[in-house]
Amino acid sequence: MFAENRKISLRQLQVLLLLDCFGTAVLFLPAELAQISGRGCWVAALIGGLAFTAISLLLTAVGSKMPEGTAVEWFRFCFGAFFGNVALLGLALYLLCSGFVELRLFSEVVCRAMLPNTPVWVISLVILAVAGSLAAQGTECRGRAAEILFFVVAIPLVIILLAVAVSGEYGRILPMELPSFRGIRSGIAAMSIVFQGLVFLYFIFPDLRKPAMARGAVGKSTLVTTVVVTAIVFLCLAVYGENVLSEKLLPTLQMMERVSFTGVFLTRQDVLLLWFWMASVCIFLSGVLFYGALLEVRMWKQEETKRKTWLWICLAAVFAASFLPDDLSAAYRLRMQIAPWFSLVYLVILPILLLLRTKKKGGERNA
Repeated sequence: MFAENRKISLRQLQVLLLLDCFGTAVLFLPAELAQISGRGCWVAALIGGLAFTAISLLLTAVGSKMPEGTAVEWFRFCFGAFFGNVALLGLALYLLCSGFVELRLFSEVVCRAMLPNTPVWVISLVILAVAGSLAAQGTECRGRAAEILFFVVAIPLVIILLAVAVSGEYGRILPMELPSFRGIRSGIAAMSIVFQGLVFLYFIFPDLRKPAMARGAVGKSTLVTTVVVTAIVFLCLAVYGENVLSEKLLPTLQMMERVSFTGVFLTRQDVLLLWFWMASVCIFLSGVLFYGALLEVRMWKQEETKRKTWLWICLAAVFAASFLPDDLSAAYRLRMQIAPWFSLVYLVILPILLLLRTKKKGGERNA
């Protein structure tokens, strides 16, 4: 049904980016920043988020110049066949690493918080089954699913955060501190994982109904993400203080668990708290699977019918690779070691090079 109609609206693009960027990184982020920046952790998150709000405009600028193409056409046009293919293989590896680490981390979190007697591989299979079903139906299905899920999960999240805000002890934030240069650098690196969904901008422009207006839509979406994530880090600091916060494993989830639902018919509060991340992780993984398959089809110039075959291959690869880390800690360390470098290359360096090369080649063609 959806596979034949691959166009989405700008509103759906914004919702997709919000959910794609609101994954498991937000669960760990406050403690990560508090370890380095102390009471200035929320400022580090804000600076990092604003940096990536600006960085997101680089890819939208590339897309506005070549709206009918994807990363395959962009790289090969700007860098030639050899270097273009090298960049594409690196992009495929980026998608794979982002997907399998996100899957493993969330499966481990669900296992610890909700289903301690369920094997992690079973949880991973269930998550991948949902994500694969969305990916198989195409871009429009992802857009509509994100549009529906956003309002279902955002309202409970906002209510819980407001309840946390009421009970916060804001004296723990005082005296206010500014992060050091190392803290700012750490904030940008940590926020690069939050904004991992921006990599999908390499593929989305041919599927937009109004690609010329994508720049403003993407900027607003990343700015909203920045504000929400900064607010979460700020509230975690107000609830725990810098010393306790830096020792927490999942401070965001633990902070939200402090809210009591007394008088409400809710026997499993943890299900509600993880519902937002379940939706976000499934939407993000559906993007990894869909665009991973699309990348391979276009790289090897195959028929569109081959996309389903590549989708199964991508699904199997993400599932198998998710068991490379030994446990949650190993998966988290692996992501912190490699994800910021992938983000630096594919969200900063290559978009700048693409803009410079398109300008030069455009000038050569017009000469």
